[in-house]
Amino acid sequence: MGYEAAVRRFTTVGGLEIARRWLTGRFHGIADIYIPYRLYKVTLDDRRIRSVRFYAIDAAVGTLDPYEFARPPQPDSWLRVETGNFHPIRLNEDQTKKFVVEKVRRVLYSRGFFRLANPAISADLIEPEFYLPYWAGFYGDERDVRIIVLNAIRQRVEGSKVRRLVKNWLLEGDSQNELKLAF
Repeated sequence: MGYEAAVRRFTTVGGLEIARRWLTGRFHGIADIYIPYRLYKVTLDDRRIRSVRFYAIDAAVGTLDPYEFARPPQPDSWLRVETGNFHPIRLNEDQTKKFVVEKVRRVLYSRGFFRLANPAISADLIEPEFYLPYWAGFYGDERDVRIIVLNAIRQRVEGSKVRRLVKNWLLEGDSQNELKLAF
């Protein structure tokens, strides 16, 4: 989702947006932000089933929804972006590997795979560091700024986990990552 589409999404008024504008206040601007992820090849082995999927897990806090791929993204699908609006990597590879295995286990059981006899889940790091794009919209007044985060890939408004991650990052005041707003 590009800049113009994101601005339209943040400024369109209708239905739920009217209520959101009433709660959040006046729109001030947006910033493109990037959250770090790691890509894993996850293998599920059981007596009856062997499957391979690819999952990207965030390397900032490990609690954001993972991205699932049937096959890894091709090298020509990656874009290089020069920006200072990137969240720092906070988790080491062992931590994200543990999180991806836990999340896959939860997904399996939620889909009814509890019938598996003794599933073994393994994860191998494929891409150690890449960033996914988001848009942060800023609303309110000088004393009470509110943030709404839009996932630029899934093109949907994110929930409290992503909003809290972005807000905490901005409140840290990391001088190397000054957020650049677009108005």
